[in-house]
Amino acid sequence: MKTKHTTYRGVLALGLLAFTLITPTQRLLADTTMDGDKIARLLKRFDANQNGQLDPAEQVTAEKARQEAFQRLHGKYDTDGNGQLSESEKAARRADLQAKRQETLKKFDKDGDGRLSREERAQALAARKADSKTSEAKKNGA
Repeated sequence: MKTKHTTYRGVLALGLLAFTLITPTQRLLADTTMDGDKIARLLKRFDANQNGQLDPAEQVTAEKARQEAFQRLHGKYDTDGNGQLSESEKAARRADLQAKRQETLKKFDKDGDGRLSREERAQALAARKADSKTSEAKKNGA
């Protein structure tokens, strides 16, 4: 009798496990949707002939765009030039970002409380946008 009871528990546990693995949860559905959205954005941007898939030439274009984006965002930290950030390169990037945060805090924290209020944050964002427009104008030769 004990063997049947133990076997029943085992079968029940396996059944629950199988049900859990087979039944899509909200999180799995959200991940699938995000992946679908990502694919849709990729196709919209790089599927030049609109055939619903990326041909080899379109894949090359997408990969070049990915590499350019990586260089724009992380290029100065990729000291070995392998297209990936190692742990030491990530640490350097984090330190640089922390220094920029401290600089921003020092510049825009008018009340000296060590935090940016809503108004201070708005001023910092406006200054950042103005700097971005200025550097974009210089880049375009205007």
